[in-house]
Amino acid sequence: MNHAMFYCFRNAFLILYRKERRPVLVLAVTMLLSIPIMPLEFILVQSFIDQIGAWTASDSMGSILMAVVWIGVLMFVNNIVLGVPVPLAMTRLNEVGTLEEQRMIVEKTSKLPLLSIESATVKDLRERAVQVSIYEVYHTGLQILQLSLQLSLLMLLILQFGQWIPVVTVVAVAILLSYVSGKSAASLEHLQRAQASRRRMIRYYADLMTERSSAKEVRMFGLGSLFMNRWNALYQKQSKDRIRVVRASEIRKFGPELLLAVIAGLLIALVILLPGSKQMTSGDFALLYLALTTVLSQLPELINQVTTMKRHAMKWQDFRAYLDLEEDPCIRENDIHVEKGACNLQLCVQDIWFRYPDSEVDSIQGISFTVPPGCRVALVGENGSGKSTLVKLILGLYPPNAGEITWLNTREGSKEHVTGSASISAVFQDFTRLHLTVRENVGLGNVGVMAHDVMLLDSLETAGSKFTNLEMQLGVPFGGIDPSGGEWQKIATARAILRDASFIVFDEPTAALDPQAEKAAFEQFIQLTEGRSALLITHRLGAAKLADVILVMQEGRIVEQGTHDELMLLNGEYRRMFDVQASWYV
Repeated sequence: MNHAMFYCFRNAFLILYRKERRPVLVLAVTMLLSIPIMPLEFILVQSFIDQIGAWTASDSMGSILMAVVWIGVLMFVNNIVLGVPVPLAMTRLNEVGTLEEQRMIVEKTSKLPLLSIESATVKDLRERAVQVSIYEVYHTGLQILQLSLQLSLLMLLILQFGQWIPVVTVVAVAILLSYVSGKSAASLEHLQRAQASRRRMIRYYADLMTERSSAKEVRMFGLGSLFMNRWNALYQKQSKDRIRVVRASEIRKFGPELLLAVIAGLLIALVILLPGSKQMTSGDFALLYLALTTVLSQLPELINQVTTMKRHAMKWQDFRAYLDLEEDPCIRENDIHVEKGACNLQLCVQDIWFRYPDSEVDSIQGISFTVPPGCRVALVGENGSGKSTLVKLILGLYPPNAGEITWLNTREGSKEHVTGSASISAVFQDFTRLHLTVRENVGLGNVGVMAHDVMLLDSLETAGSKFTNLEMQLGVPFGGIDPSGGEWQKIATARAILRDASFIVFDEPTAALDPQAEKAAFEQFIQLTEGRSALLITHRLGAAKLADVILVMQEGRIVEQGTHDELMLLNGEYRRMFDVQASWYV
C-alpha cells in the first residue's frame, strides 16, 4: 500500500478500535492466523502424495493416515475455528463504521458556519464525503495484508524448488496490471467526484415528486411528467458517463490481463521443463503446481483489492477534507450570561461590510448603528435591500468581511462583551417546523425547562397559541396533526419567548397571519419587548410605527434613520414606501 492508502487504513482502524475493540481485533487476528494454513495444507498434500507413491503392501498406513488427519485439522481450523467469528465481526464492524461515519459528518455539519452550509461547493464535498465506508477501508486493508503475506509464502515455496523464473514473471506482470488498474480506479473515482452535483439534483427531483411539501403544486400544475423526464435524463446521463469510463478502463486492462492469462498457461505447462524438474518427486510436482496455480488465481484478487483501496483512499481524502472545514467559532458555550429579563444588552454595529462568496457586489455596505438597552428598532426596506443578510450578520450566522458587531452587557456603568446567544432570541420568517411534540417544539427554546409545564404553557399563551396539550404530536409524516401556518408561527414565537432573552429579533412575524391575528401579533410585540431591546424586520410600515427607531435600508445601506414622524417629514424613501402601502387602503 502507498502512503495515502496506509493513512486511510490506519485511521479507519483507529476509529473502529476506539468505538469497539473486540470485533476489530477478532477480524484482524482471524484473518492473519489463516495466512499460513494454505501453505501448510500444500506441504501436507506433498507429503501425502509422496507417501502414497512409496507405499507398499507391507508398509504401515499410520503415517499416511496421520497426514490425512492433519489436513482435516487444518481445514477444521480454517473453516470453523477461524471462519465462524469472521462474518460476525464483519457484520458488527459494518454497523459500527456506518454509524460512526454518519455521526462524524452530521456533527461536523452542525458546527459549520451558515455560509458553508449554504455553499454549493460544500454540499458537493459532503456528497462525496458520505461515499466513504470506514468498515470497507479497514476490511480491504486487512485483505490486502492477508493476500500479500499468503502469496509471499507461496512464492517462497516455489523458490525452494529453484523455480525463480515463474516468480519473476508473475511479479513483473502483476506490477504492470497494478499500474493499469490503478489508472482505471482513479478515472472512475474522478468521475464519481464530478457527478456529485448531478447526484444531488437527481435526489432533488425525486424529493419534488415524493415530498408532501411539493405535492400540491406538482399535481396542480401537472409537473409530475416534467420532473420525471428531467430525473430520467439526468440519471441516463450519469449512466452513460459511467459506462464510457468503465469501458475505457476495461479496454486499458485487457492487454495486461490477457498477458497474465497467457503466461499463466505457459508457466503451468512448462513446469516440467524448467531446470531441476527431473529431480522432483510426485509430491514436489503437486506442491509446485498447487502453489503456482494459487498464486496465479489469487494475484488478480490482490490487484483488485489494491485498486479498490486506491478508490477508498480518494474517498477518504474528501471525507477528511470535509471534516477539516473551518468551524463556526460562535458555536460554543456562553462565556457570560446576562441576567434573565434584564434590560442591559446593547448592540453596537460599526461599519460592517459583507459580500457573498462568488458575488461581485457587497450586499452590506458600511452600516453602523447602535441599539441601546430597552430600545425597539424596526428595520424596513424593499425586497433585496439586504435586511435578511443584515439580521444574519447581527445574530452571528454570517461573519462580516469588515467592521465589527459587538454585544455589550451594561451594568452599573460598566460594559462587558457578551459571547454566545444565551441572551438573544429570534423568530425567523422561515422558522423550523419541528415534527415533534408540542412540548419539544416549545421546550427546545430553553432545554433546561422542558419539563416545566407551567412555563411552557405560559409561553404558548403569551404567543397567542391555542395548544394546551403538550404531548400532542405535530407533523403529518409522523402521524401528528398539521397546524396552520399562523399556528406554527405562534409555536415558534413561544419557543423564542421561553428563552426569556434580553434582545429579541422578529423577522416578518406576521407573514403567515390574517389581519386580525396580525393586529394581535403587533400588540404582542409591544408586550413581549417591554423593557427589552428588540429588532423588528417588517414590510408592514404601519407596524414600524411601534418602534422607537426606524432604520430604512436600500441596496445594502441604511439610507434613513429616525422615528416615524421624523422620516415622514424627510419625504424620502420611507415616505415613498409608506404612501405606496397606504394607497392600497384608500
